[in-house]
Amino acid sequence: MKRPAKKFALGTLAVSVIWILFEHLMGYNTTRNDVGQYTRLFPVIFFWIMLVVAIYYRRRGNGNTLTFSEGFRTGLIMTLIYCAGFTIVIILYNQYLNPEYYPMLKDFTMKQLQERQASQTTIDAKMKELEMTQSGTPLSYLLLFVFSSVWGIGISALASLILMKKPKVA
Repeated sequence: MKRPAKKFALGTLAVSVIWILFEHLMGYNTTRNDVGQYTRLFPVIFFWIMLVVAIYYRRRGNGNTLTFSEGFRTGLIMTLIYCAGFTIVIILYNQYLNPEYYPMLKDFTMKQLQERQASQTTIDAKMKELEMTQSGTPLSYLLLFVFSSVWGIGISALASLILMKKPKVA
């Protein structure tokens, strides 16, 4: 397969967009945060799986051989394309499709913390973390891109090490 990184990144991004729209239609990011807190993990987990699959396809396309640098380059390219696209999708979702996402998530999180009878220190820390990562500020989107990329790069390195296969010497 030629250019598995680009094809897998765009395909994974398309599945993520469809999933986000499905979640929205089902109310998982509007009225059903009790379910949404779990379903929001799907795009990330799917991305990690597809990273490994893309590196495997790169190996298969190379006659069942793969150097670490070939695998890592495939994972790195896929990570950068996917993470940039996913960040843009989340910006558009938060700004246009569900502008009440952050306030609603903030209320949901506060209710959960109060039900658990969390300490004020825990509540303050969790609310600060939520503001940094979910508030819709440029910093929150930058953090989304950076943390997604770091995980993607780490998984790419690990998958490249595991899938590395030298050509057989005759």
